[in-house]
Amino acid sequence: MLERLSPARRNLALVVLALLVVWFSWTVRTVLNPVILGYLLAYVLHPMVSSLERRGWSRRAAVNLIFVGFAVLMVLTALSLFWQGKALFEQVSAMLAPPGDAAVPPLQQRLDTALADLQQLLIKWNLLQAGSTEKPLEPWSLHSVFDALRGWWQREMGPEASARAGAAAAEGLFGMLKRVSGSVVSVVSLVFLLPIYTYFLLFELERIHTFVRRYLPRRERERIARIGEQIGEVLASFFRGRLFVCLLKGLFLTVGLLACGVPYAVLLGFLGGMLALVPVVGPVVAFVLAFLTAMLDVEFTAVSALVKVGIVYGLGEIVEGYVLIPKVLGDSLGLHPVVVILALTIGGAALGLFGLLVALPLTATVIILVRELVLPALRVLADEQPTPKSG
Repeated sequence: MLERLSPARRNLALVVLALLVVWFSWTVRTVLNPVILGYLLAYVLHPMVSSLERRGWSRRAAVNLIFVGFAVLMVLTALSLFWQGKALFEQVSAMLAPPGDAAVPPLQQRLDTALADLQQLLIKWNLLQAGSTEKPLEPWSLHSVFDALRGWWQREMGPEASARAGAAAAEGLFGMLKRVSGSVVSVVSLVFLLPIYTYFLLFELERIHTFVRRYLPRRERERIARIGEQIGEVLASFFRGRLFVCLLKGLFLTVGLLACGVPYAVLLGFLGGMLALVPVVGPVVAFVLAFLTAMLDVEFTAVSALVKVGIVYGLGEIVEGYVLIPKVLGDSLGLHPVVVILALTIGGAALGLFGLLVALPLTATVIILVRELVLPALRVLADEQPTPKSG
């Protein structure tokens, strides 16, 4: 019916219809979130499916292989993290509440020793700076802080500490997902429907793109489709590259911690790789957790733990910042390493942590838009012949 209207009325009706669709989509956004995320995930995984198809695999076999592979990897990772996390929790519980009321808790002994070591290190440093003789300092102690921590632990966790901790972690994770997605229904949708949407969209992705392309304006169809494909590739490459960087950094940290003899290296390395998604704050939190965990081992003093863990995480930051990000992300986005460093610097200065997260895909997107929309106009302007003056 709309095609029978005059062009002006037809266009007005289409604009009104588009606004209604946008309003309705925003109203039911919690239901649409899994669909949108499923589309993005399918777009990221689609090159892997295409690669397997070029090797002779059918689409269904390729998709099934990818899903089974990811499922096995996630299960093995979850089991490894579960057992190491459980062992760490039990060790901390035992060190917080030893048998016998008169006994000094082992964790308190370790903290007091660590504080004494760090105090001596600071004294020596100050003496080197000031060039004076050693002056006595009051010993540092965490007795009151530790007593409060132990009282809270015993009061809140109780005898079934492991079960309560697991329930608390699950409740915290569920609460976080609920705050992000808005309701219990959306949490269930995100957890259970996202894989389903992703699975089926991997079969329909090309048909969806063909359908959208058919209804683009004919004069600009090729250009709009080309720009959309390039921006989509940039975003997909960024997410694939960022996850790959986190994986490589996690492996590097795990190997480094194992070489230094730090306990629970797999757990700490995995957390360090995942926390790398949060610039600046993530690496600091990962380092502090690794340092505190190393202090649980009697073979480490405060100074040795600080030095060894500091070297591992310092090298991890150097490798990530100067090797992985410029090479993996820079190559995947088609950006020069100098442009990568400049974009991260500008993004961090302008928008802080959020700017560091979006700097690279935003820079690549701007470059595509400038190349496809601005440079052709500038080229036409530069090639224009000056209009001769009349008279």
